[in-house]
Amino acid sequence: MNKIKIMIGILVIVTSLVGCSMEEQSGEVLENKPSAITSKTINLTMMKPKTINPITNRNKSVGYIMNLIYDSLFTIDENYDTVPQLVEEYEIENDGMVIKIKLKDIKWHDGSILTSSDVKFTIDLIKQNIDSPYNALVENISSISIINNKEFSINFKDKYAFSIDTLIFPIVSEKQLENNKDINNYKNNLVGNGAYKIKSYEERKKLSLIINDSYYNQLPSTARNIEVEIVPDEEAQVSMVISLDSDIAKISLDDLSQFYEKEFKTTTYESRDYECLLFNYENEAFKDLNFRKAIVSSINKKKILEEGYINNATLVDFPLNSKSKYYDKDIKSLEYSKENAKKYLSQVTFETNKNSTKDTKDTDKDTVEDVKDSKEKDIKEQISKLNLKIIVNKDNSERKKSAYIISENLKDIGIKNTIEELSSEDMSKALNEKNYDLALVGWELYLVPDATNILESIGYEDEKLTNYINSLKNATTESQISDIYKSIQKYVNENALFMSLVIRDDYIVNNRRIEGKISPNSFDIYEGITNLDIDK
Repeated sequence: MNKIKIMIGILVIVTSLVGCSMEEQSGEVLENKPSAITSKTINLTMMKPKTINPITNRNKSVGYIMNLIYDSLFTIDENYDTVPQLVEEYEIENDGMVIKIKLKDIKWHDGSILTSSDVKFTIDLIKQNIDSPYNALVENISSISIINNKEFSINFKDKYAFSIDTLIFPIVSEKQLENNKDINNYKNNLVGNGAYKIKSYEERKKLSLIINDSYYNQLPSTARNIEVEIVPDEEAQVSMVISLDSDIAKISLDDLSQFYEKEFKTTTYESRDYECLLFNYENEAFKDLNFRKAIVSSINKKKILEEGYINNATLVDFPLNSKSKYYDKDIKSLEYSKENAKKYLSQVTFETNKNSTKDTKDTDKDTVEDVKDSKEKDIKEQISKLNLKIIVNKDNSERKKSAYIISENLKDIGIKNTIEELSSEDMSKALNEKNYDLALVGWELYLVPDATNILESIGYEDEKLTNYINSLKNATTESQISDIYKSIQKYVNENALFMSLVIRDDYIVNNRRIEGKISPNSFDIYEGITNLDIDK
């Protein structure tokens, strides 16, 4: 059900767009658009949408705007925890196989009531559209049992600890989209249920949003209306903030240097781009616990953060967002220590040597010592002959810099190594064919706080780890999940199964006329936008 894939580069789904120029009609000169700096509305941008149906849209910039118009049963907060949104009450039943839900009193933007039927319609619609970005989230749903207009039960095919966390898809109106209507026609997608409603929509030009005065939650009295200009690409989104024609935009690390502190405010938040170092367990050396501990203890993660990622990331010791309620900050990986690394290395007993010593039960003391010295000499010789292959994506500058830090750290404790910088295609091939010893890679963490796919993909076979993973998948309460995660984090770090490094930062920038705090995450970059005001 879960669909996490190793990221060899930064993978983003972007629709191909065509830019549009301002048109002149009958020789009349159109009025110049006022700068955002003088506007009484908050000004945003999005790329040209193929559709504004939030279920079938696959453009991230459009999706962020749709999050303002449509709410979900549950949503993700700034700490990457799942919290109720349209849900008033919920109860997990039948040992996690059923979730019974009661909705809040919610109106669609046309004044009609949002009902259980709308939820069922939405889930069925997502199931019918396999290209929907939310399709994987509903794969485990077997059926919906409607109790009344406000109450229903979601029935699941299989027991899954994170079932609630999957219910983060936007709810759309059955009335607006039923009866074989074209679900991607914008005229059928103008009625939402969120904090903002569509005042007008001009294809290829702009989308005007106004505060929903019938919203089920109380909004700040200072909340502003929003104008969304349609632009051709991400570069235009950044340029419009620089020129003060847009107030807020998500920017990349490469764009950061264009924004000066006096004119702009930057909000940094944790992304879902997780970076780690993998061991190839087909290399017998990595089956030795002390060898793995030596590797991990030799690597200076703080230096990697400072010099490899230029402090534009967060150090982590497990593949979960560091603010997640399931991430235990007290469970650390082995500390950086060359002394400890060399100590672990001296205690290595490779697989090839485990059966090489005869039974010494009836052997005299001098002979035992001679055998021990010979064995240690043999292991040291094997270590000296090692030349570990470290692979890294040549197009990822942060990972490349980190790989060279790791390389020097290993050499400092006497482990020779060679770095191979590979293209994305060759990197993927090397990973699949296990043609490496150490691999510096990235994963895009799943929106659901489920790390089991990563744990199952590291190549380490262990009954205890397997039991932990199965227990996690079958947990039915938040406290059970938390306890099991604590055990897994401790086990992974104590046994140095792989090495977590960082989660990269993302950035939102706004000009200084915008006041208040926004709380972005990679699911909803405009989280908290209703709290923003404009400097008078």
